Amino acid sequence: MIDTKGKNIRHVKNLNRNIVLAFIRNQGPITKVEVAARTHLSFTAINNIVDELIQENLIMEAGYDISSGGRKPILLDVNPDGLYTVGIHLSASAIKAAVINFKGSPVVQEESKLGDPSDREALIHCIVQAVQSILDASGIPKEKFAGIGFASPGPLDPNKGTILSPPNIPGLAYVPIRDILEERFGMQVLIEKDANVMALSELWYGAAQGLNSIIYVDADVGIGSGIIFNRKIYQGFPYGAGEIGHGTIELDGPKCNCGNYGCLEAVASGMAIVRRAGEEIRRGVSSELSPLYLEREDSVDLFAIIRAARREDALAVNLLKESARYVGIALANVINMITPESIVIGGYLVNEYPPYFDQLKEVALPRCFASFHKDSMLQSSSLKHQAGVIGAGTLGLERFLSSGF
Repeated sequence: MIDTKGKNIRHVKNLNRNIVLAFIRNQGPITKVEVAARTHLSFTAINNIVDELIQENLIMEAGYDISSGGRKPILLDVNPDGLYTVGIHLSASAIKAAVINFKGSPVVQEESKLGDPSDREALIHCIVQAVQSILDASGIPKEKFAGIGFASPGPLDPNKGTILSPPNIPGLAYVPIRDILEERFGMQVLIEKDANVMALSELWYGAAQGLNSIIYVDADVGIGSGIIFNRKIYQGFPYGAGEIGHGTIELDGPKCNCGNYGCLEAVASGMAIVRRAGEEIRRGVSSELSPLYLEREDSVDLFAIIRAARREDALAVNLLKESARYVGIALANVINMITPESIVIGGYLVNEYPPYFDQLKEVALPRCFASFHKDSMLQSSSLKHQAGVIGAGTLGLERFLSSGF
């Protein structure tokens, strides 16, 4: 006979543990009394769960709260060293790896160039080596890890753990990266689109803390977005939501790497800005970039253009302003359709050239339906270049907190 009563009791106990640990992670430092009041669990239940979590080194005492009479109540917080994850963030040009502690802080991190984006075997080797290197550098025992989070440009299938057909990294098309990493390292591996994990990291640790529904836009070499509804990544049906970079913004625009024409990425991304710089220089427009380009075309990349814009080079400034205008129009469309609590904008264009954010905001807000933009915030990323790798690591923490550990 199956003991369903015993199973139900264990399930409820695990659920309560999850609730308490997640609440302390979100709200700590916090007292037992506050946890009991906010979770609606009995103080006795809270006492028992807290004792267990302290014994397991998942939470710790973190000082004392102000007393309203009598003994000062003890504050509880998660133990940063109680749990770790590995975060891997892959872009079209680089791979970032970090070990993330329970508070979401990188303990050790590394970055390397990706190499030929069409060389399948070399790319897989690069990814495996990045994981091995960061684990070795951390010196942390394997049993303290909740898993590995892997983020890359989409599209990908998070359920099967397979990268599908990323336009800018063709060598990873249909690579079962989850299975490869699980077999190699013996840990649970979660994969997700890069912009989705950036949204998750801003929700947990960054500009969107305390909110429920946000959109993150990654304005970088490419352009992508991630969506959070009710504090969970929204993947769409089945998993392709958030491809803002491949919405048409210019009907007869240039061809995009995805095969369509006039996509936001084709007219406003870092790649598009570099292409436009070459077109303007060949047309004879004067710029400090001209001699570099004429000597060697590939020396004028996005980084060179942003450096020139900081020195107020007219061509570089105008190209970035043109890009910001397109992105601002796209954001206005998003606000009018979805009205999220906040749109957080990150990526190299915003992180390294602050006027870019102000320019896209000036374009976006006047195009929003009047009653919407009053309550929907546009914010720049607070985690900046670390949003992807921290968000990838957060996948493992999120799974741990919801899995009945």
